[in-house]
Amino acid sequence: MAQNVTINEIQYNGLPFMSAPKTNGQGDAVFWDISDSTIDNAGKLRNGVIGYGADGTKYTGSMTEKTAASYNPASSDQTINANQFLAGAQTIKGVTTTNLNASYIANGITVKVGCSADDDCVASVTGTLKSPVIVQDPTTHGLHIS
Repeated sequence: MAQNVTINEIQYNGLPFMSAPKTNGQGDAVFWDISDSTIDNAGKLRNGVIGYGADGTKYTGSMTEKTAASYNPASSDQTINANQFLAGAQTIKGVTTTNLNASYIANGITVKVGCSADDDCVASVTGTLKSPVIVQDPTTHGLHIS
C-alpha cells in the first residue's frame, strides 16, 4: 500500500517505501509501508520465516509443517489438517482390484471398489466361483466334491 508523505514541506504521493542515508554512511535505511499486512500471528508464516504485522509487530513463523506422506485407502476418513505447510508430497494411494481374486467370489457377484456412487467406481471384479457339486458314493458312502 502506498502512502502520501510530506518532507520539508514537499508532498510525495503514492510512496510504497522510503529510503534515507544512514548516519554512519554505511548505505541506506529502507522503510516499507506494511499497513495493509494481514499477518497477525506467527502461525500464518512458515516455520522460521520472519514477517511483520500492519502495526510493525515482528513475527517469526511457527506454522506446523507436514513432511511427505502416503495415505492408503481405509474404511474411515483420513484428514490432512488445515493451517499447515505441506513440506513434501502428500500421496493418496489408488484403489485397485489387485488383491480381489474372482475365483474366491461367488459366481455372478460383483465387488466394486473406489465408488462414490454405484455407477462411479474405480474398478470391479465379478466372481466366478461356482457352487460345489457334492455326490455321495452309494458303495463306499464317501463324499466327492467337484
